[in-house]
Amino acid sequence: MQPIWLKEWPEGVPTTWSKPSQSVTERVFDWARETPQHTALIYYGTRFTYQELAGWIGRTAHALQAAGIGPGHRVLLFMQNIPQFIFSYLAIHAVGGVVVAANPMFMADELRYELEDSQARLVIAGRELAPVVEKAVASQPGLPVVYAAFDEFLPEIPVPAVHPDMRREVSPVNPDRISFSEWVRSQEPIFPVHVDVDQDLALLQYTSGTTGQPKGAMLLHRNVLANVAGSVSWTHVTQESMHIAVLPLFHVTGMVHSFLAPLYAGATVLLITRFETPTFIQAIDYYRPTHWVGIATMNIAVTQFPAIQEYRLDSLQACMSGGAPIPVPILEKFRELTGSTLIEGYGLSETISQVTVNPSDHPKMGSAGIPVFDVDLRITEIGHFDRELDLGETGEIWVKGPQVMAGYWQRPEATEEVLRPDGWFDTGDIGYVDPDGYLFISGRSKELIKSSGFSVFPAEVESLLYKHPAIAEAVVIGVPDAYRGETVKAFVVLKPDSHVTPEQIATWARGEMAAFKAPRQVEIRESLPKNGSGKIMRRFLVDEEQTRNQG
Repeated sequence: MQPIWLKEWPEGVPTTWSKPSQSVTERVFDWARETPQHTALIYYGTRFTYQELAGWIGRTAHALQAAGIGPGHRVLLFMQNIPQFIFSYLAIHAVGGVVVAANPMFMADELRYELEDSQARLVIAGRELAPVVEKAVASQPGLPVVYAAFDEFLPEIPVPAVHPDMRREVSPVNPDRISFSEWVRSQEPIFPVHVDVDQDLALLQYTSGTTGQPKGAMLLHRNVLANVAGSVSWTHVTQESMHIAVLPLFHVTGMVHSFLAPLYAGATVLLITRFETPTFIQAIDYYRPTHWVGIATMNIAVTQFPAIQEYRLDSLQACMSGGAPIPVPILEKFRELTGSTLIEGYGLSETISQVTVNPSDHPKMGSAGIPVFDVDLRITEIGHFDRELDLGETGEIWVKGPQVMAGYWQRPEATEEVLRPDGWFDTGDIGYVDPDGYLFISGRSKELIKSSGFSVFPAEVESLLYKHPAIAEAVVIGVPDAYRGETVKAFVVLKPDSHVTPEQIATWARGEMAAFKAPRQVEIRESLPKNGSGKIMRRFLVDEEQTRNQG
């Protein structure tokens, strides 16, 4: 299959790129020499120039070096969005180390798993997460831990206002631990080592675990840089750009688009610790950022914010979304309320974010866009790589490109299951390419629901459910059915002050979609389970249903 996009590339879409030869850390130090006083980072009003940012990275790198961290050594970061995450991430690369970015919502067993699996030699964690950390490292008493606190860099009067928890005193858990400021301030800055971008490991990015045990995707510097350079080019990032970084930085989408790409381009990062709709909107109104990358749940929250029209959001020039497909009704409302077109892309942990993106000048609503630089796309019959499908036919999505991981950390068998010797990667997702060459995501192959012999794609049903005026969030799964094999069950969260019954939603759905797709079971909940990046954890609901049925 040769998609039409290869024949007639839309006007204005970048078609070529120069392969980066430096790590992002090295590039930041270049900016510190070229534009030392340009603002690199803003944290609730605290500003860091590129010269100051390079200083903090250099001092952190020296502290890492003094702790015995060198080339190939893994360092685990367990923090929310705070400046110390950025300093530490880039400093690890400055000494040739490997970043392991853990989800700050983890409990002790989850954190312990990634610590032990990655064989991390040091942990840098948020001070508020100390109770979880201390439980996780109890079996490794000699493992060094450094704690970073919110107030180390918060200004006296933060803008926008911070959550009260960020000002709350946290009782010490282990008096022998050192604070980030104490650990770093006395060090002299050092310059970053030059990494081999084609050979050196930059990141162990653990899969989200939405469908099974997390695995560490091994991402080389060249994998990371491919998408960093792609983000800069496709979203037109310049030194004058400002990216509001509210998506968790441990997540590949936030990591690449909200943090690494703007710093690589010499732009400004506006860092927000956590997503709270009023705070986020106030930050846009006050600082006037130009770029924002979020996920579906954030987009939904913004479009449903009651007073959104009272704020200035017109500074946003490039808005992207990743992590999961966005229902078309949300895309339409976002454009109506903000004046900006929300551009969707598609990627995975194993590809360090995007493999396809909608061109900013030629987006197709509801699609995941077209392949980015040097990416090949293949749609095959599920479970049969050699049976390639035609345009418009739904099947399994395979990709090949410079951002595809080197494999899973210490899991050769798992690597062989998804990564062919010729470089093709089995995403495990299902979709199709339309006649114009745009990719549409239908769901994951493991989430496919077989009802009365028909294939039901959860994303399609969820998109239709979002048309209901009372539904704020929705997710569907397949549940056992004696007659149909499986039937569709929907879990929904209602909008404030909405009053509707499960039966009414089910009746409405039968009028909006084919009978085999319409949810026959509907459960209304106050909230849906989500991971730290805001992605709905469908697997938790599947496990709940299995436990319920077994009981």
